[in-house]
Amino acid sequence: MAARTLKDVADALKMDVELVRRILSEEPGERFSRETLDRVFGTARKLGYDFKKLKIGKRMAIRREVFDEVLAQVESHPSWGRSDIVKYIRQSSDMIERVHKRSFREELGLDR
Repeated sequence: MAARTLKDVADALKMDVELVRRILSEEPGERFSRETLDRVFGTARKLGYDFKKLKIGKRMAIRREVFDEVLAQVESHPSWGRSDIVKYIRQSSDMIERVHKRSFREELGLDR
């Protein structure tokens, strides 16, 4: 069976392609009923949609690693207050941004 696209899934559900993409991407802040989520994910699986296209699994694994690292740092520094925790998260975020800009210059349009 050929790999299915978001359009195939959307057509099968009679839904807008962008809506299906947002549901499958599990974008933060989006709210959908459990029934709608089950229908979309179930149809995508049934049609053989390749979820790796949306990088869902990889994103979730990375989120887990980030939260685990933050928790480990907070637990290893019991004297930290809210400002220390926020400072640590901001420093980590800034470091990630610097690396991201160096590593993905073309994708970010920085080589123009």
